[in-house]
Amino acid sequence: MSVVAIIPVRSLIDGKTRLAPVLDGAERYKFSARLLAHTLRTTAALAVNTMVVSRCLEAREMAHASGAHNLFEVTRGGLNPALNRASKVARARGAARILVLPADLPFVCLDDLHTLIWHAGRAGAAIAPDQLRDGTNALCIPAGHSFRFRFGVGSFFRHQREAGKVGLDMAVVCRPSLAFDVDWPNDFSQLKALEELNRGTHFTAGLKNTT
Repeated sequence: MSVVAIIPVRSLIDGKTRLAPVLDGAERYKFSARLLAHTLRTTAALAVNTMVVSRCLEAREMAHASGAHNLFEVTRGGLNPALNRASKVARARGAARILVLPADLPFVCLDDLHTLIWHAGRAGAAIAPDQLRDGTNALCIPAGHSFRFRFGVGSFFRHQREAGKVGLDMAVVCRPSLAFDVDWPNDFSQLKALEELNRGTHFTAGLKNTT
């Protein structure tokens, strides 16, 4: 089954403002770019087409350099309308299923993506919640479906309700590597501490943490 991975990116320069207490603007840019590069490498290893959806020139240039497609975000209203449009574009390009993957999951790996796609193939759709089981950290659904994206506060439950409304069964995939995202200073501090212990990743290397 043809799968397209869709990576929405708000802005590498102006994004991650919640991390302002611990990272200045230049450091947030560097951190966001490292996360996006990791996400692009992971979807490339999956050997699927990848589409970066953003108005950010730097993010789209990174997509192009990695061999991914980029879709300029022309919709109004933020993330959800942009993803609804991207899903239709992916369907028009031959995708049967889309995998929505935010670019702030430092531990996401190839096996995570295989697992999501496998569960979606059996159930119809699959979702991975964040650590609090409130937000959505990954989502796999049929491309171009009448399903409407509900990212935002409480999106984990809102996406499940939306799936039920449009007749889609949705499997829940709970994995630590999918659940950990970096939105707040405490998340960054936790990631930095893990990297200092493990030294297996490099996202926080050289970045100060004032907490």
